[in-house]
Amino acid sequence: METRVNTYIDRASFANEMLDKYYPNSPNTIVSDIGSGYGHMKDKIESLGAHWQPFDYYKKMDISIEWNLNNPVPENSNKAGVAIFLEVLEHLPNPLLSLQNIANHIESNGVLILTTPNPQSSKNRIHLLLKGTLYAFQKKHLEEYHVFTPWEHIVQHFLESVGFEVLEYAIIDTTYQERKATSIKDWFKLQVEKVIERRNPLAVGMSYGLVARKKK
Repeated sequence: METRVNTYIDRASFANEMLDKYYPNSPNTIVSDIGSGYGHMKDKIESLGAHWQPFDYYKKMDISIEWNLNNPVPENSNKAGVAIFLEVLEHLPNPLLSLQNIANHIESNGVLILTTPNPQSSKNRIHLLLKGTLYAFQKKHLEEYHVFTPWEHIVQHFLESVGFEVLEYAIIDTTYQERKATSIKDWFKLQVEKVIERRNPLAVGMSYGLVARKKK
């Protein structure tokens, strides 16, 4: 895995750059957009000359293919050379099984580009200390179906378990660092965040990104 860690303002910026970097060596022209939503990645994918193949748990667009990741990919789909998987992992009740099904869907030497919330973020750490729960994984977040806490070492282990090699790690979403303190309490919290992030680089970013290549 690359030791140099890049920072991206949001998931789309990360996905766009990783597509530019890895699609030219893709084993085929299919890019699967797993958790495609309303098709925000369509234009970028097609601008590369790739075939955009959108999947979702339930259809937000008629073109999407319904895929419950607890099950193998639907038969009316093509194997992917590249798959993007943005802010979906935390919603999965069976993440290892889901990643195995995704791995089976990707060609050998194909890549998976994923982002997910960062449990190690400074904001999460402070919330855990003060409130006893991670900021992005409180009981109220069950309404968004945040049911899996995606610690980076566990996600990397899952990926390796299903036949991937992790190529790089990235920091996603640091806009919170630019906010202005609105009170003495908030100012103090900002200073604590900075200390935590200086001591541990993995505490930076509200999300993180991984790129993994499927081994032969």
